[in-house]
Amino acid sequence: MSCCSLTPFFLWLFVSLSLSTATKAKVPTIIVFEESSVDSRNNNVISTLLKSNFRPYGRDFYDGQPTGRFCNGRISPDFISAAFGLKPAIPTYLDPTYNIFDFATGVCFASTGTGYNNATSKVLAMKH
Repeated sequence: MSCCSLTPFFLWLFVSLSLSTATKAKVPTIIVFEESSVDSRNNNVISTLLKSNFRPYGRDFYDGQPTGRFCNGRISPDFISAAFGLKPAIPTYLDPTYNIFDFATGVCFASTGTGYNNATSKVLAMKH
């Protein structure tokens, strides 16, 4: 199984265990580092071939419009954030409409197309 396919399982496990404990810990913020499975629109702001700001992406998000997220609605960190009573959607670090105070309860640094292998960057460079 790849890292990407395990990520949703571990996020689900983390939320389940956290919400099922008798003494719930206070979670002040959620910081997200990963790649496409949790990219909350960072790729919309950087120069890259990998974008998701077109249909069908975003059709199940709050306004039904493409969001730049590589899914049709919310991503797993959004559900975790909401479960802890934070924001309903984690903001992307590169969104110019947010400032440092908006990130006090969470921020996503993830970007689609990243990888753990040096060959990833070589494959993407060939597409230019």
